[in-house]
Amino acid sequence: MKEVSKWSPNYEKKVNAYQKKDLDNIRPVLQEAKRIWHDEWVRQGRTDNGTCCGGKGIQIWYLKPRGRSAKETTVINCPPVQGNQSAYASVQPALDFLKSKDIESWYYDGWMD
Repeated sequence: MKEVSKWSPNYEKKVNAYQKKDLDNIRPVLQEAKRIWHDEWVRQGRTDNGTCCGGKGIQIWYLKPRGRSAKETTVINCPPVQGNQSAYASVQPALDFLKSKDIESWYYDGWMD
């Protein structure tokens, strides 16, 4: 990981951003978090409530190769549900799992479709 500005090299706020080699190292953890999220969604009845949104998922700060600032990057796509409320209602166990592995992440609600 590397401490860099977010969004623009001139932006004052800095974040710890993952780089490609970091993602390669945490890939098994991300796969487990994806499974946890899917299983929680199934446990809740595979509901499809809320607004149809594309791009929902779990994001981290990422610094691409030769990049100068970090950008939000989706590393886990949500289960096969269109409704943003159902996705949001089932994501917390996956976020808690990632936090337990010291991976800073958050839920991204995507965009209205």
